[in-house]
Amino acid sequence: MTYRLKRQSSGVLAVHNPALGETMHPVRGPWEEATRLYVQGSGLPALLSAPASRTSAPAGEGSAGEVVVFDVGLGAAANALAALACRAELISRHGRARRLRLVSFENDLEPLRFALAHAAQLGYLLGHEPILETLAAQGSWSGAGGASWELRLGDFPRTIRQETRRADVVFFDPFSPRTNPDMWSVSTLEGLYGCRRPGGEMRLVTYSSAFSTRAAMLLAGFFVGAGLSLDGRRRATEAAAYYSSLDEPLDLRWLSRWKRDREPWPCLTPAGQRRRVRLSLLEHPQWAHFAQAVEQGREARGRRRAGGAARTVRPAGRRKPARGAAKPPKSSTRSR
Repeated sequence: MTYRLKRQSSGVLAVHNPALGETMHPVRGPWEEATRLYVQGSGLPALLSAPASRTSAPAGEGSAGEVVVFDVGLGAAANALAALACRAELISRHGRARRLRLVSFENDLEPLRFALAHAAQLGYLLGHEPILETLAAQGSWSGAGGASWELRLGDFPRTIRQETRRADVVFFDPFSPRTNPDMWSVSTLEGLYGCRRPGGEMRLVTYSSAFSTRAAMLLAGFFVGAGLSLDGRRRATEAAAYYSSLDEPLDLRWLSRWKRDREPWPCLTPAGQRRRVRLSLLEHPQWAHFAQAVEQGREARGRRRAGGAARTVRPAGRRKPARGAAKPPKSSTRSR
C-alpha cells in the first residue's frame, strides 16, 4: 500500500492513502487535529494534572495513579505524540504531571515508516524519531520522565478482546466506516468498552459524527455526546462510561433525526437484526438521564424564579405609584 503527502485546504501537509481515498487528519492537518480534537477534546490535560490518588488500578492493569491512553489507529503517530507533548508542557509549567502510558493499536506500520521518511515535511515528528524507531522495532518505549508507550500489532477487533490494560482515555482514529467497517461495529466497540477501569470514567473521542457511529457506540454501552468542530460544521463525537462525563449529551432531537436518517444502522448490522437494534437504541438509558436532567433544570429555574420574586417585593410604604398618578414634588435638599 503506497502513501503520499497531500496538502490540505489549510495549507498543512497530511499523509494520504490514494488506494482508499483516505487522508489522515484532513482539513486542519495532523498536529492541530491531534492537539485540539483528541488531547483537548478528551480532557487529557486535566486528567494528567489531577492528584494521583484519584485513580487506582487493579493488579496487572497498570500502576496506581497513571493515566492510560488507548491510541486506536496509530497511523502516523500524531495523536500519541500530542499526548506526550501535553504531558511535557504540564511538567514545564507546573513541575509535575501524572505518569502516562500510551497503548497504540495498529495493523500496518507503513504509514508510520512513511511519516518518518518525511518527518521534515510533516514537522511534528522532528525530534521524536528515536522514540518512534524504538517503538516500531521493539514494540515498546519507556522514557525517564514517567511516560511509556506500548504497541499492539494486529487485527484490532480481535486484539482488543485480549487486552489486559484498562484505559482512561481512548483516541479512536481508524479509517472511516466506509472503508473500514469492522472497526466501527457494535461488537468491536463492545470489546473496547470492556477495557474501561472498574468504576472509572473512560472517555472516548473520535472524528466521526455519523448516525451509524453514534448508534454503534450507544449500543456498545457508552453514553454519547457531540464533541468539538474543526471545520465549523461537523461536530466530532465523545463517548463515556458515565452520562455525567459528557459536556453535550445527545438528546431526543438526535434520536428523532436518527429515525429519519437513510443509513442509521451501525456497521455490519444484518438486515434481520435491525428491528432489535432499533428497540435497543430506543431503550438506551441515555434518554432517561436526559429526561431527568431536563426535569432538574426546570425545577432549578422554578426555584430561581421564586427566589427572584421574593427579592423584588417592595417594603410597605414604598410602593411604586400607579401609572398615571401624580408624582410627589422633589425635595429641595440634596443628600451628601
